[in-house]
Amino acid sequence: MKPFLAKAISAFACLAFAPFLIGLINAYFPGAGFLLFLIGLPTLIIALAVTTIVWSVRGVREAKNQDRKAIAAFYVLIGPVLCSLAMLVAWPSLFAGGFLGDLSRLAFNQDQYALIIAKARKAHRAEWYAEDDAGVTYSVDIGPPVRVAFEPAGMLDNWSAIIYDPTGEMLLADGFDPQTGKFRAPDSITELFGGDLVSCKRLWGDYLTCSFT
Repeated sequence: MKPFLAKAISAFACLAFAPFLIGLINAYFPGAGFLLFLIGLPTLIIALAVTTIVWSVRGVREAKNQDRKAIAAFYVLIGPVLCSLAMLVAWPSLFAGGFLGDLSRLAFNQDQYALIIAKARKAHRAEWYAEDDAGVTYSVDIGPPVRVAFEPAGMLDNWSAIIYDPTGEMLLADGFDPQTGKFRAPDSITELFGGDLVSCKRLWGDYLTCSFT
């Protein structure tokens, strides 16, 4: 039983880990990550269905050789149960990959970000898309206070970035209210950077990871 279970878990764990990799890649290469998502999502669904069928067939075969009904039921159900678990962790896995990617990117570039923030405060000028000498792209919302979005990237009106927000008020953004169909955060927050701010999560200190639409 243990070898069978170990192999089945390994097969489904690989599929459950794939969204994590997509999220991690998207944090560094948004275009490639978005393409991977478009291609990978249907591929993962097909792979999950095939893997479930394969292990369900194997489980049925093993169940026929068992005398105890409980053990036979275990073999029959292992495929569908692991499939359900893989589906449950897919979205958290995608989010975790993206969050870890943003954390590592912030750790690597924080000194450069600090220089850009100081420059933005001194210039006190709104900029939609600028690039510093080190190749870091950024946008500035003069506020007050001055906020800076680092490496803004996405598709059309949907984009995300690491945001420097000294007030932490952007954390008020928490999606839509299903009853009213409006953003939960006030307009003064959702309209920052000229877009519709959907949600923010804290990375560390005054740095957040935020999504816009």
